[in-house]
Amino acid sequence: MLGKTDSNATWFIVAALGLFFIGGLLTTVAPPLLDKSWNTAFVNHDPSKGMTGELKPYTEQENRGYAIYIREGCKYCHTQQVRTLEADTVRSGWKGVKAPVSTPDEFVNDWRQTFGTKRTGPDLARVGGKYNKQWHKAHFNNPRDLVPGSIMPPFPWIANNPQELDDLVAYLQTRGRAKDWRPDGDYEK
Repeated sequence: MLGKTDSNATWFIVAALGLFFIGGLLTTVAPPLLDKSWNTAFVNHDPSKGMTGELKPYTEQENRGYAIYIREGCKYCHTQQVRTLEADTVRSGWKGVKAPVSTPDEFVNDWRQTFGTKRTGPDLARVGGKYNKQWHKAHFNNPRDLVPGSIMPPFPWIANNPQELDDLVAYLQTRGRAKDWRPDGDYEK
């Protein structure tokens, strides 16, 4: 009886590992081999330039805002990547224009991974220029005043600290601005 169990366990482990490796190959190796558009964006690509132009490093103020974003754990509720899904491009879009899919050059200045892991709050990949400083101040003070039903907690220590508010807003305004995709240059400062 135990011999049969031992041989069944061995076959189960071999089958499980085989399926694991097949799944890995299908999700990591096969897509770029089958879809050649993955490579076309990087052919003759100058890494010192973004996909749509010259890469600009964060200013000192934007770097301080980036540090605040990390310190406050914003990435635990907000992502910063527009995936190739139709729903993502529509959701992150603006006034009927679909947002472009995120590309690697958008994250070259980030010294920590801030893609995010969960979409509890809205994606911030294309938030730059959608709202002005006053909107952000009111939002950080009490998000429910501007977004009824929001589960975001208030951040009054940011809203009432002009330096930190300016820094964080400056960083948020960089999100999605490297790509000129909005109609009529419709951006807030």
